[in-house]
Amino acid sequence: MEKVLPHLIRIELGGVNAFLWTGQGGPTLIDTGYPWTYNKLLDELHIAGVQPADLQRIIITHADLDHIGGLKGLTQVSDAVIACHTAEAAFITGRNPLPVRRSLSGKLLAGAGNRIVSGIYKPYVDEVQELLLDKEKTPEGFRVVYLPGHSPGQMGLYHQDEKLLITGDAIINRNNQLSLPPGLFTVDENQAIESLAKLKKLSFKTACFGHGPCIIEGAAEKIAAFLDSLDA
Repeated sequence: MEKVLPHLIRIELGGVNAFLWTGQGGPTLIDTGYPWTYNKLLDELHIAGVQPADLQRIIITHADLDHIGGLKGLTQVSDAVIACHTAEAAFITGRNPLPVRRSLSGKLLAGAGNRIVSGIYKPYVDEVQELLLDKEKTPEGFRVVYLPGHSPGQMGLYHQDEKLLITGDAIINRNNQLSLPPGLFTVDENQAIESLAKLKKLSFKTACFGHGPCIIEGAAEKIAAFLDSLDA
């Protein structure tokens, strides 16, 4: 557990991050980790002084198993509103299968693998109560940044007052090196790159990622340099 900002805690769950927001409109959980890290998630919330029943909202950046894995369990102990981008809701409820990269490896590895694991854990929920759109503002003060490509409804969250950006898996931070998410698990890599251009228009100091540590200071400059490297 890491206190990133006065109202933001990073919860590391086996290589993927969830975030606990305790400021305006909270407490709010952003993403929920794997199904098999659910008990650790509950423990970390307890250490932070938050019980599942205290949660007001759960925001999902996208529907990959490592981000929705704890969601179903939380619905059994919490009445929190579930929110995601409107293009991602059908994947979170399981009404539609999460699309995969249009390649043989994508279909065999990502697609089949996801079906097998999802069949075992059954992570889907009955309903998403709040469907979000690009630029919409949440009760926590976050503005939705629609970043499709990794998945159709991938979104980031931008908090202007806190100078904070949460990228989901639009960008990951492995070994303190920024990169795109793995191509095998990205539906449309060209779209994923194109989506990132809008991040240059945002003013922020801190950036947090679905995978890897947060950048506390100078994040906008580091992300801009990374984006420039993609165009080189």
